[in-house]
Amino acid sequence: MSTFQKKIYEHISKELGFDFGISKHQTFNLKDIAELVRQAKESETPYTILTGAGCSQSAGIPLAGELVKEMNQKFSVQLRNLSEKDRSNYNKCMNALTHQERRRLLQNHIKNANINWAHIGLAALMDNGYTQRVLTFNFDNILMRACGLIGLYPSIYDFTNADVNLQNLIIDPSIIYLHGQSYGFRQLNDENETKSHANNMTNFIAQTLNTSPVIVAGYSGYNDGFFEQIDKHYCGEQRLFWIGYEKEIPEHLRDFFKKYKNHAHYIGGQDADDFFVSLMQNLKCLPSFFTQHAQHTIRILDEVIDFPIPNTDGGVNILSDLHQQMVELGKQILSLTAILNSFMMEGKYSEVIKAIEDKYGKISTTSNSDIVDKEVKKLYVWAQINQANKDWFELSSKDIDPNIHLSDIDAILKRFEKAEFLQHDMYEFYLEWGLILNDMAETTNNIDIYKKSNIQLEKADNIQPSALTPNTVWGVNLLKLAELEGDVSYNEQALEKLLVAELHDSEEVYNLACVYARLKEFDNAKKKLKICQKNNVLPEKEHLLKDPDLKLLREDIWFDDFISDAY
Repeated sequence: MSTFQKKIYEHISKELGFDFGISKHQTFNLKDIAELVRQAKESETPYTILTGAGCSQSAGIPLAGELVKEMNQKFSVQLRNLSEKDRSNYNKCMNALTHQERRRLLQNHIKNANINWAHIGLAALMDNGYTQRVLTFNFDNILMRACGLIGLYPSIYDFTNADVNLQNLIIDPSIIYLHGQSYGFRQLNDENETKSHANNMTNFIAQTLNTSPVIVAGYSGYNDGFFEQIDKHYCGEQRLFWIGYEKEIPEHLRDFFKKYKNHAHYIGGQDADDFFVSLMQNLKCLPSFFTQHAQHTIRILDEVIDFPIPNTDGGVNILSDLHQQMVELGKQILSLTAILNSFMMEGKYSEVIKAIEDKYGKISTTSNSDIVDKEVKKLYVWAQINQANKDWFELSSKDIDPNIHLSDIDAILKRFEKAEFLQHDMYEFYLEWGLILNDMAETTNNIDIYKKSNIQLEKADNIQPSALTPNTVWGVNLLKLAELEGDVSYNEQALEKLLVAELHDSEEVYNLACVYARLKEFDNAKKKLKICQKNNVLPEKEHLLKDPDLKLLREDIWFDDFISDAY
């Protein structure tokens, strides 16, 4: 698969979730959000979108933690006066650098950054009127480049040098840099600078929050002066969606979402690329650059005037041959692979399957599979995976009896069975199969489905040994089987899998704490809970107080002290 095609499909299969992103347990799913965005456009109050570092991460722009490590390596002399604790603090480290040193730190990352799908999605939303204004904390030019890629050229404003009281003069569509641009005169990095600047923007923030609905994406809001202004001025006049990577509402945002639970909504477990691609698909606004290559190029060429001939009033169209070639190319029938790629990008997985089976028949049979192009096979497999996930999401989101008919589940799983013949050595295939079975098992509480999930996760582990996600989910499945079957031997097996997962993620170890508590290894359970506390990944207090795994631990006076300290 080419690099370009990999970029297309990366949003489809993330190890921690499915392509449509929104968990069925959320109040709003992605289709709901897309519908609200559509309604906002129709009512001429399009969404304002606020973006942070998470939207640029996949493009190659590091997050704060990675920048801290880089600063400690490249600017160790400049950080010499900081304590060991402060050298792990992004704001403290940035404050120790001069503006020129900060620019040096960021410039190479920005120079080498790619255009990622979050920004292509943002550009498409802007181009189609679903948003008129993107506010960003980022310094990079990725959104500008994405807009240029599709032939859109919005107004650009740098609020570090602008009079924010002249906000009524902004011409939309627009991109507003809240903390400066990489090549601008100022970039606001440290805590004092950003807090002071946020205070200066108080009227602008208040007007934004109360005149248009808002989507926040890739922005943590942690220890930040801008979030203080959001908290101060948001009053529920307009709807607000906060798209976050953490599955649960981060502790520093909980009071805000409790206060405005009917109008402000946290949508967790989200990757920015996945979210904006899925939103773009649901709103059917994929840029023509990707689906009508020749026509898009013709529109660009039509904007170029004739090349002037010196000392005359005339000119010549030096692009006429290229223009004609594009016209002829546009008349050609696209190859099957090109058609399938377009369907995949638009999220039309069932049409991918139909197109392939119309041409080749049931390609999962031995007689037909050998004549099918390798790339087409891969597209078929991905389409079956994603259509299965889509079918399950729609089935499990309905207000139906929790005991979903097993026949409905079997029909969905047949998609994996049809594709297995073609991809019996593909790690992601068995991982997705195991994950959907895990979700089905949690929904139905069915012992057999938990065991089937483990079978597929084991296959994934055999292909890519000791990977994080299969061992994490496998371990959790075993903990559940111990409950459902009353067989404590599953706990030891779960410990084995979760210890493998810990090798990859030593911070989120709550499940390990639970299994240690079940095994009455209380000292180890306490250590893991303290690690979760240190890394701010503990569940909510109410969960800890009710989790049956921690029942014996709660009888220890240590637990009361731990809860008091943690919350």
